Amino acid sequence: MKLFKWGSLESTHYKGMLERAAHGLHQDVFDFVKPLLTPDLSVLDFGCGEGAFAQRLTDAGLAVDACDLDIDQIKGQVKNKIRIDLNQTAFESNFSKKYEMVFAIEIIEHLENPWKTLRDALSVVDEGGYLVLSTPNVSSFISRLRFFMRGTLLAFEKPDLAHGHITPMPFFQLEYVIKCLKLKIVKTGYGGPVPLFHFVELSRYGILRNTLLPFIYPFMSGPKQGRALIYLLQKEKTNLPRK
Repeated sequence: MKLFKWGSLESTHYKGMLERAAHGLHQDVFDFVKPLLTPDLSVLDFGCGEGAFAQRLTDAGLAVDACDLDIDQIKGQVKNKIRIDLNQTAFESNFSKKYEMVFAIEIIEHLENPWKTLRDALSVVDEGGYLVLSTPNVSSFISRLRFFMRGTLLAFEKPDLAHGHITPMPFFQLEYVIKCLKLKIVKTGYGGPVPLFHFVELSRYGILRNTLLPFIYPFMSGPKQGRALIYLLQKEKTNLPRK
C-alpha cells in the first residue's frame, strides 16, 4: 500500500481511451490475471465503455469481443462489438458462443440488479472458464471513515449518482451471491491505490483521515485496502452422469 499522496488521483487513460474505473485499476486487474492470459484464450469484455481494457487485452495478443449499450463509443480494436442493454432480459441470446474468460470490471455498481448481471455474465462463460469481477470497495478504510463522518460510502455519494453508481455491493453480500451461483473463488485482490496518508484539502474529514485513521487502520478487519475489490471466479465443470 502506498503511504503518501499529494493531490487528487486523476482518471487514467490507455492509448487515448478513458479508463472508466478507479485510478490505475485497469493495470491492477491486468496484472491480477496476467498468469492466465494466453494468445488462444477467448475473451469477452462485459460492458467495455470506450474499450480501454479490451485494447489492453488485444495488445497482449488475445482475440477480444466487447459488449456495451453504446458500441459507437468503442475505440479499442476488438474482434466483435455486441450492442446490448445489460439491464434488459434475453442476454444470452445475443451471443453465438461462450468464452473462456469474461471481464466485468466496474459494472455491477452501475446496474439495477447485480444478481441478474452476474447470472448473465456467467451464462456466456464456458465450463471451467473464468469470470473476472471488480467493484468499488465500500469496506475500504476510507469508506468506513466517510460513513462515520457523512453517512455515505466511497464511490456512492451524491455526485457519483450522476455517473451511474447506484448499487453498492459489500464484500460479504457479493460473496454470498457468488456462493449461491456456485462459483469458485480462485483468488481475490485489490485495485486502485488508497494511500494511508492522502493530502487533498483542508477539512474536518481530511484532518481525521490523515491523523486518526492511520492509527485505527491496524485494528480494522475485513477487506480494508484498495478502491476496488477484484475477484477471479471459476465456473466449475458439470459432472456428467456415469453410463
